[in-house]
Amino acid sequence: MAGMEKDDRFRLTGRIWARVPERADQDDNPDISDHIGRAEVAAFWNVNKTHSLGVTLRHSLRSKARGSVRLEWMQAIGQKRADGEPSGLRFHTQLFSGYGDSLLDYNRRRTVLSVGLSLVDF
Repeated sequence: MAGMEKDDRFRLTGRIWARVPERADQDDNPDISDHIGRAEVAAFWNVNKTHSLGVTLRHSLRSKARGSVRLEWMQAIGQKRADGEPSGLRFHTQLFSGYGDSLLDYNRRRTVLSVGLSLVDF
């Protein structure tokens, strides 16, 4: 894994991994690396103190190009804290397309829109 950042505005990380091999008769998910991937690149941009954007790309690094893309947007909600910083509560939206949104359906291509709340910097 490697990463870099500029101030508190931009962050870029990359990682690559290898699956620990199992015996064929005990392997429940022999093709999981071909679907979820073997490498990931993620970039995040804090537009300002209340908005942030992100993108995460995964790839199998094989000729059958499988993987995924995840787009994220977070916006601070609620009152500002006493120090003038935005609330740690965020409205969080994600759009995911590809393989590996969940381990149950890792080998099915899905497109999922998720909306929720995140608690950060509390």
